[in-house]
Amino acid sequence: MHHVCMQKDKVPAAERAYEHLKRRIIDDEVDDSDMLSEAALAAELGMSRTPVREAFLRLEVEGFLKLYPKRGALVVPISPREIREVYEARLLVDENSARHICALSPEERELIADVLDATIDEQKAALDNSDLGTYTQLDAKFHQTIMDNGGNRLLAHLGHTLRERQQRFTATAIGRSVEKARAFVAQHAVLADALRTGDIDSYLTELHSHLNSSRKQL
Repeated sequence: MHHVCMQKDKVPAAERAYEHLKRRIIDDEVDDSDMLSEAALAAELGMSRTPVREAFLRLEVEGFLKLYPKRGALVVPISPREIREVYEARLLVDENSARHICALSPEERELIADVLDATIDEQKAALDNSDLGTYTQLDAKFHQTIMDNGGNRLLAHLGHTLRERQQRFTATAIGRSVEKARAFVAQHAVLADALRTGDIDSYLTELHSHLNSSRKQL
């Protein structure tokens, strides 16, 4: 029993608090009108308030929380400017990556498309289980796979920095609707097929539709 506890404690309490709360924010499980309490979260996670305070401070620096001394913290709402900036950046990186992929050999495109298809299958399985949290992670993974194969490590890194905000946007866009998420998966399938055939025009048409349909839900 002691050995099991030591294994769990290998992850610092502040890191566990940070990951727990950030995941809830990204998955749209915390209303931006709910005042978060250090004491309540500490009790929920079975730890002292100090690591929770560290997690709050870290999330404030990252722009997810606004702290109010002696009161708690509020989730920072998604702003119109943030939406515009993230979607513009996504579009630029994704389009550049797709152009690179479409210029590859058919064999190379096939390998990338196969990875995307496997992610789509994972998305469908998550939705069959009504697991929208896993779906939002897989949505980000789908687009990150495209960026990671876009031939530009700097742009791929930019995609990684946007990843958590993308997941939060996706969770907000679909709300609790599995059917909305299924519509996004159908668009993913069109994107993967366009990369497989090297059809950049079809890809860009669907990409604009995909991002616009997501953005309109926010």
